Amino acid sequence: MSAAVLLLVAAGCRQALPVVEGDVLDTTIYSVTILTPDADTLTLSTRGTDPILVPGVLVGDAVRIAYEQLPDGETLRAVTLDITAPSYHRLMPGIWRDCSGEGEVGLVLAEDGSAQAVGLEYNLQDWSIDNEELALTRVLPGDDKNTEVLVYQIEKLDADSLVVAPKDGGRRFSFARQE
Repeated sequence: MSAAVLLLVAAGCRQALPVVEGDVLDTTIYSVTILTPDADTLTLSTRGTDPILVPGVLVGDAVRIAYEQLPDGETLRAVTLDITAPSYHRLMPGIWRDCSGEGEVGLVLAEDGSAQAVGLEYNLQDWSIDNEELALTRVLPGDDKNTEVLVYQIEKLDADSLVVAPKDGGRRFSFARQE
């Protein structure tokens, strides 16, 4: 009984873990590097962490990380990690549908970077994001190796909607996510 009381007292006396917030700059299987609001970079180890408490992240995710300093005195290890704002890379994959124009247009943007179009006169090969621009690689008719890149400014992206406008003018698309 006295051992249980000592454990409860010791647990109650633990100090809160330090917490840092920032945007993910880089991630590996064993670490995550963030840029803090003070423009500092900080690399935290994820080796040996619980994947439920420290889930995988993508570059651009905004995160809040509680961490501990390991006995070596140099290594900081994440104890918990929360994604406070997902990156475009996390939000973009899915099935998107736009019915606002003359005909229905749809995009299927897969997590592996491949893309398909519905209701457009061309085939898509893949997609990528650079800052706030969506790049779609279009396969030109007659030759599967001949492609061009269509660049769209991302005006809005959240869990349910995607609004893009072509960089060189043309039809603006207002997509809704499909289940």
